[in-house]
Amino acid sequence: MAFDLPSNIKAYGNPDDLAKDQDVDLVVCCTRVDLHYETIKPSLQQGKNVFVEWPLASNLSQALELTTLAKQTGAKTMIGLQGQASPIVNKVKSMIEQGVLGKVLSSSITGIGGVRSRDSISPGLKYFTERSVGGNVVTIGFGHMIDYVNFVLGEFTSFSSHLTIQRPKIAVIHDGKVEETVKTDVPDLIMLHGTLSSGIPLSASFRSGQPFKDDPGLVWNINGLAGEIKVQGSGPALQARDDDVKIWLHNFATDEVDEVKWESPFPELPGAARNVASLYEAFARGDEGGFPSFEDAVLRHRQIEELYASSEEGRRGVYV
Repeated sequence: MAFDLPSNIKAYGNPDDLAKDQDVDLVVCCTRVDLHYETIKPSLQQGKNVFVEWPLASNLSQALELTTLAKQTGAKTMIGLQGQASPIVNKVKSMIEQGVLGKVLSSSITGIGGVRSRDSISPGLKYFTERSVGGNVVTIGFGHMIDYVNFVLGEFTSFSSHLTIQRPKIAVIHDGKVEETVKTDVPDLIMLHGTLSSGIPLSASFRSGQPFKDDPGLVWNINGLAGEIKVQGSGPALQARDDDVKIWLHNFATDEVDEVKWESPFPELPGAARNVASLYEAFARGDEGGFPSFEDAVLRHRQIEELYASSEEGRRGVYV
């Protein structure tokens, strides 16, 4: 297939050829999740710096292998958990650090989204119904959401989870017509509660599909002795879409509720690109605290493994 690329664009026939090119400084992997491992491994073996979209790999075992390999070859890594760069997430984090809530007492978050329909999916996302692939509403939709919550409030010391498949059959729809109906082994409802390292109790839930008509798809509350923060928007994907998201602060002393303004550092870019741009900027500056690495990805992969284990085995999940 010919793509009529300009002469200054170089194409490669396979990941090994790309990895061997000495003129390549940074390799970016944006393939389907189950191709991440084989796509990026040759570049890590050559010690190249890499950026991989989240999830890092299809499973924890592959993620650990890639992370170990990067350490061995000295490759610098970045993972696409760009919710950590969200101006909304960082505004909330700074408010808490500045003490506007006083002592933080608890937090709850409800997210509804991941896919655009409750009971159907496009052919391109059919793999979302196959847990073994590694890319689905649990790892991607819920994974991004819980990552920015933990980034702000801290990791769980332990948690209990309940995962269920409410709609086991999903219609694959193209151009308005059902091509086939497939059985899914991926949960579409995730509920967990536990205690964070700071002692704060956190309750989180995520449901695939659309919210109640005209209701927000994201409601995140953080309650403190002196006030409460509420983040609300059409969906939980703050890593990619935030134009309609608002932050409110309820001051208990005055009983006033004020909207807290926030600004994107890259307003000229499409919403999905802004937080990724912040990661690239931090990576280019060498600000290793300004972007998540493969080590952060492994932590989140461990959490998701324990999410399933807690639900399936009826025990507390521990991943840190």
